[in-house]
Amino acid sequence: MVLDVIELDAHMNLSFKRAERLSLVAFLLHGLFFMLALWVGNAVGSLAVRVEAWHFLGGSIIWLILLLQFRQRRMAQEEHRDVEQYNQLRRQGKDTSVFESSSVEGSLHIAQRRLVWMEKYLIPIFAILTVVYLVGIGLWKYYWVRAVDYNMLIDQRDAVLSAAAYIAGFALVSFLFSRYAVGMSQQEQWRPLRAGGSYLLSNALICFATTVALLVADGGYPLFERVLAYVIAAVMIVIGIEVILNLVLDAYRPRVKGVYHRAPYESRILGLFSEPGGIFRTAAHALDYQFGFKVSDTWFFQLLSRAVVPLLIAMTLVLYLMTTLAIVEPGNVGVLERFGEPLNAASPYEPGLHLKYPWPIDRIRSFPMKQLQTLEIGFESFERREDNRPVLWSVQHWKNEYPFMVAVIQEDSDAVTPADVVDVADACDVAYEGLVPESLAMEDDSEAFTSDSGTNFDLLIIALSVHYLIEDVEQYAYADNGSCYRDTRSLLEGICYRQAIRYAAHSDIQTLMGPGRYETTQFLEQAIQAEVERYGLGIKVVFVGLDSVHPHLQVAPSFETVISAFQNRQAVVLTAQGESSETLAFAESASDIRLARAQAYAERRSLTTQAISERFRQQCLAYELGGNVYLMREYLSVLDEYLPAMRKYVFIADNVDSWVYELDLQEKLQPDLFSGLGLPEQENSQ
Repeated sequence: MVLDVIELDAHMNLSFKRAERLSLVAFLLHGLFFMLALWVGNAVGSLAVRVEAWHFLGGSIIWLILLLQFRQRRMAQEEHRDVEQYNQLRRQGKDTSVFESSSVEGSLHIAQRRLVWMEKYLIPIFAILTVVYLVGIGLWKYYWVRAVDYNMLIDQRDAVLSAAAYIAGFALVSFLFSRYAVGMSQQEQWRPLRAGGSYLLSNALICFATTVALLVADGGYPLFERVLAYVIAAVMIVIGIEVILNLVLDAYRPRVKGVYHRAPYESRILGLFSEPGGIFRTAAHALDYQFGFKVSDTWFFQLLSRAVVPLLIAMTLVLYLMTTLAIVEPGNVGVLERFGEPLNAASPYEPGLHLKYPWPIDRIRSFPMKQLQTLEIGFESFERREDNRPVLWSVQHWKNEYPFMVAVIQEDSDAVTPADVVDVADACDVAYEGLVPESLAMEDDSEAFTSDSGTNFDLLIIALSVHYLIEDVEQYAYADNGSCYRDTRSLLEGICYRQAIRYAAHSDIQTLMGPGRYETTQFLEQAIQAEVERYGLGIKVVFVGLDSVHPHLQVAPSFETVISAFQNRQAVVLTAQGESSETLAFAESASDIRLARAQAYAERRSLTTQAISERFRQQCLAYELGGNVYLMREYLSVLDEYLPAMRKYVFIADNVDSWVYELDLQEKLQPDLFSGLGLPEQENSQ
């Protein structure tokens, strides 16, 4: 019986030594591949290889903790064997004096307690280190790849094939080693090896993909290799996030003694690739639990588990064959490329479904030839403006604004001529590569500066919208006359900035912000179209619009103060001019009125005098004809005219030579002589 226990313990001890040696070799292998991949990546300038080198180094943390774990398990197993021998000797009554001491019982399970402490505290600590490394390095490499503008693979074409061979060797060794580790993890005592084997398999798969990317880059397409560098960084970040979730969930997962407990750094996602059969076993256990019987023993489930791989292969093949179909969207045209060479650039495909050879032999590039394209020059608009109300100068108009240098004409100076600003315009004559230069960014000091010629210049926000159409796709993207450009839109953007800067430097701020907007758009449209034709871009500029012209946000309040002062001065001047015009008009009208009155008075006096003279002549004539009768008649008519409401009585006396007037001013109390005759009042008065 004792011999059987000793043989079993020896076998277990040997198995732990085997796993310990495997962990040590894998740890050294990860370190070796890290240094070799970093050297190869720096030699050929491959972004993906250099990022994968750091991915290799992350596996060293996992294999290190596995090495320590299996070593401690081996020591615990040896300690357990010693304890069993000690207890066996005591039960047989043999002499154990060599073991007798006060500390024997307490020192029999030291390795076991260390193992428990390691699996309880040290493994989570290493899991946290793994998270920090994967997420930190992943983010660092992601932003590092974004910061690299130039791909060195273009200059290292001769060494790319050698680098691909090295990476393929790394992939082969990693794959074989990972399959060996995953195979050993099927045994209960080697189950922790699955974490390292899954991580090493991810290194192998990424190395295979990197090899393909290098071969594609050698064929003249380095973009796939750059994209793969982003993917590797993203994989590291995703695995790190998964380890964080495993740590959180393990804190609430009950632990059953004697049941294997997954380590937090053992990725379930990578386990899908290293052990795909585990997916079906997990699904089978879930179905058995839900339905209450062995669903995994049914013929359908067995057939599905055997046919899943062929089905996946068939689905992959179908998906690959679907790359023979290409759809050209409405408003676009498609150009068929075979290994990068255009076949129908002169007569591109119309919108619709088209057949081609599968990827990567053929591809169809779409160009929005029938759609109006827009370039934003001098600004970057918001994705969506909340309202359409007018925007003041002191409020930000656009998401990003790039100022232009504009001449400032002083009121007491002559107009600015092109000779005054030619030096500054030439200084701004920069060859843009489709991007707004950082030199155009507004600094804190936005004050106007003065050129050598004495002309003042200021910075002004000018927002231009350039609308254009693609007229000739062949000339736009595939011109073989020495004017083929990799990014025609960026070149057009640079041309627009160049013309806008030169025009702004030759203009003045008052003209651009005031009456010169229409002339500005017309001139820029013609200038941009002329440059487009000179470069042979196959583009027609349809319209150039001036969206806004305003001072920079930092100087807008001061600018508004100056403009308000000018407006107030202009208002005062216009008010004075109005008052002057009103006073002059009033004086002129008063003069005309007086003159007209004087003329009317003179005319009236003349006519009155003539009338009086004529009346006197007629009176003299009447007197000659009537004598005293005429005089009496005139006398009585005067009395009747000037005393109309008074009753008058005329009495003729023979002995009186003069007129005697008697006025009765008393109130009449009795009726008069004629009141009883019934005559009218008028008749009585007569």
